[in-house]
Amino acid sequence: MKIKLILLSSLFSAFAVAQNLRGKAEVMVMESEQPSNVRFGNVQAYDSNNKLVNSVLTDADGNYSMDFKDTGTYHLKVMYAGYEVEEEVIKITEDQVNDFSLNKDASKKARVLEEKEYRLDTRYMGEVAYLSNNNAQVHNITKGKGLTAGEINDFAKWKLWNDYLKSDLLKYQQVWKLNPQKRFTVQVLNAEKNPVVGATVKLFDKGNSVIWEAISDNTGKVELWGKLNGDEVETGKIEVSYLGLIKEIKRPKLFSKGINKIKLDVDCGATSNEVEIAFLIDATGSMGDEINFIKRDLNQVMYKAQNLFKGVNIKYGSVFYRDKTEDYMTKHKDFTNVLSEALVFIDDQFAKGGGDMPEALDEGLAVAIDQLSWSENSRTKLLFVILDAPAHTDENTIQRLEKLARKAAKKGIKIVPITGSGINKSGEYLMRSLALCTNGTYLFLTDHSGIGVSHIKPTVDEFDVQLLTERLTTVIKTAIYYPECDEITPHLPLNYPDSVVNYTLDQGQVYVDTNTIINTDSTKRDSSRVTQRENIVETIEWKFYPNPTRDYVTVETSEEIEFIYVTDLSGKLLQKVEFNGARNTTIYLGDYPVGIYLLRYPIGKQWVTGKVILAR
Repeated sequence: MKIKLILLSSLFSAFAVAQNLRGKAEVMVMESEQPSNVRFGNVQAYDSNNKLVNSVLTDADGNYSMDFKDTGTYHLKVMYAGYEVEEEVIKITEDQVNDFSLNKDASKKARVLEEKEYRLDTRYMGEVAYLSNNNAQVHNITKGKGLTAGEINDFAKWKLWNDYLKSDLLKYQQVWKLNPQKRFTVQVLNAEKNPVVGATVKLFDKGNSVIWEAISDNTGKVELWGKLNGDEVETGKIEVSYLGLIKEIKRPKLFSKGINKIKLDVDCGATSNEVEIAFLIDATGSMGDEINFIKRDLNQVMYKAQNLFKGVNIKYGSVFYRDKTEDYMTKHKDFTNVLSEALVFIDDQFAKGGGDMPEALDEGLAVAIDQLSWSENSRTKLLFVILDAPAHTDENTIQRLEKLARKAAKKGIKIVPITGSGINKSGEYLMRSLALCTNGTYLFLTDHSGIGVSHIKPTVDEFDVQLLTERLTTVIKTAIYYPECDEITPHLPLNYPDSVVNYTLDQGQVYVDTNTIINTDSTKRDSSRVTQRENIVETIEWKFYPNPTRDYVTVETSEEIEFIYVTDLSGKLLQKVEFNGARNTTIYLGDYPVGIYLLRYPIGKQWVTGKVILAR
């Protein structure tokens, strides 16, 4: 086999805050026979206490960068599937150059993923702003870029979801007998109002039996259900336990009355840096066209996620399933922190068989939830379920799906479905319900890529369309993010307006200076400049509502502006929202943790800023 991905050319940058020192190490890794680039290889650095301080992936050209908080000695590991782990001790003091070489591991089949090209048809061309037939907003998607997807977060549209349950979705609710209701939302915080991750939260009935159990996520949030199906149960207390601490909420309030907040006396730094991401994939024949693109895009998604959160250790697992009459029911690979090993396993699978609509989804879920080695203290546990057909509808399967949903919630595993071109309304309902049971969200592929056969329109009022890679990256980023301890204390004043902003312009010519906002990946800067205006107005007024909001906020301006930044309290850029000539726009904040966010627009040397509270 032709080896393509062997040469790794890398750049280390390091700095020490206290000493204001800066070091750099350039590293080259090559296979001795035929050097070439190693794409998406793992590089990890450990300190003298064997604590992981950096974990990154190389890019498509074999480059990567690392930031160190201190000078000193570090243990470096370079890993790629089919090759021996290369280890060396490096000392970050000043600029230096190190050379490494990767050698084939005789105990393994040396294998490097080949880059493949897939043909697109021409059903979608160019760029569009809106589709006239389905209220979908499409974001600058060009033919040939890859799969396109939308997202529905039914937690953010809770009233709408319940309205649909009485009409459009009623018959599917009766089929699956899965309808999470009597919603209790709990927010677990410490004394400094940091989210507490990994707390066990239980909802009891009046007889002191557990009705629902879940684990607090990276925002400290838990969703509990007093009723999943069947008869009404009278709910009782909520119990929160963490590191031996136990607290109770004796009279919890339903979500319609607000969020149940509870504080624990724990330190900020207790959050784990372990992250586990698994993919459960329908490998039957109808998934063939879309699986090829999913396999192609996963490395880019994981690359972005790992390099955005360099201090976390991301592990990858995968499960493939077919149906009971196929050559196999399930295949799986347990978690590994070497991305190339996971991708080799995925690349070895192929779509085959199927033909009838239902598949053995329950078998795949059972393997993913029970046989993958999910750890107890991970910060994030994500299970992406990629499929285009629902499960079988016999009574045993329906009961098993309910048990698996409960078990996933108990382990803190968020189920995030990604439905393909063969999914029907029954399958859509089932997957949205599983996402609700486990505090997940629902993704669905759309027709805008021109890949696969037609996709159904989801039952929802409106949705955005993005490339699947961008949508997945956002979901993963949102699920992993945890603020540094010192990020919780705002560094900006909070006396910003919260509904109407008035700003008086200086007379004369107006320019934007070189003010910058740090991008989320901390490697790019987004600078903006407004050209000279001929007709200067004296004031700008813009208003935004509702505030507080659970998801969407609408912004209206008195004059045309190009964009608005959405930032956190530290000024870190989260979104840049284009107005495209309009004087109003709607911004979706539902993907972010509960908290305070800023809407900002640069004018001259000043910032027009408003404050939005996101609450659920």
